[in-house]
Amino acid sequence: MTRSRIGWGQTAIVLALARIFSEAANFPSDDINYGMQRFTVIVLSYLLLGVTLVPLYIAMERNGGAVYKSRTGAVAASLYLILAGITTATRLQFYSSSTVLSAAPPWVIILFVSLVCLYGIFKGVPATLRTGVITAAGFLVLLITVIIGVSREIRPDYLYPALAERPSALLTEVLTEYSKNAEAVIFASLCPMIRTRRRRSLLLALGLSLAALLLMTFLYNTVLGEYLNVTNFPFYALSSLSDISVLQRLDGIDVTVWTMTAVIKLTLIMLSVYVLAENAFNSRKTAYISACSALGITTLAAFFFSVNTNDFLRFSAVMETGIPLAVAAAAVPLSELIISGKRSHNEKIIKSS
Repeated sequence: MTRSRIGWGQTAIVLALARIFSEAANFPSDDINYGMQRFTVIVLSYLLLGVTLVPLYIAMERNGGAVYKSRTGAVAASLYLILAGITTATRLQFYSSSTVLSAAPPWVIILFVSLVCLYGIFKGVPATLRTGVITAAGFLVLLITVIIGVSREIRPDYLYPALAERPSALLTEVLTEYSKNAEAVIFASLCPMIRTRRRRSLLLALGLSLAALLLMTFLYNTVLGEYLNVTNFPFYALSSLSDISVLQRLDGIDVTVWTMTAVIKLTLIMLSVYVLAENAFNSRKTAYISACSALGITTLAAFFFSVNTNDFLRFSAVMETGIPLAVAAAAVPLSELIISGKRSHNEKIIKSS
């Protein structure tokens, strides 16, 4: 599968959409205040992300896209991806059960998503990305339709300068937002498959997701106003408010788009585990076993968390410190660079002697 090649543009678009999913399908444990200070929180989180991605970027440029070259690095990245997969599956289950699929048992939602992901593992990365681009087009149509539907309700006077009252609260919100960027590790894992313009792909993914988050925050504040902080899913609330004569309410379409996005994100996570294992162990059999095992662990954990919410809150609190992401996206690539540099230095010494 790693011999296949993927386009830089479609990779960026799908990863940006996957990042936006975490905004639309938040969990009550998230320390999110959707008020005006959220503009500052989003920008600061992306600045922090940019700083921590420096080692990843250097490794990508120096090693021809192979960020995780060693087996240790591949295993570390895979472990983080499994944690991100558990978070994604649990978020989708909670989001679906809290909106239009409230009557569906949680295990049915999780099982359906897992079976589709299993199919996606065997279809491969290019096919998954093509489906993701179609889903991204669906999101774009939904976003434009929502904007048209609520255009009469937009109140610019709801905008006002604001920051968190305490620095510690601001830091917590920034770290929570930063922690939702598992797409950085997905990108690094799939990077060897991108034909050209890897740098442009990374920058485009970051730019698209940042622009979308800021636009959505603008809509939240100018349309929902004082009702903003009493809703769990602001974008779903906007979809419910949108009244287009042909489509009527858009909330059902909203849930469909985010369900498809979650499936694609989860599939890409498992495919990333596959690519990492195939590159590290040079074995397709090991790669398939690794990806299917990762999906099995994710499914079982999502089943467990669906009936043990307090345990998920504790798990989510650890993820939202940003430490797991920083380790996978910054510390591991940095260690790979250091080890690679020492190895190259020793080889030069041996050759000169």
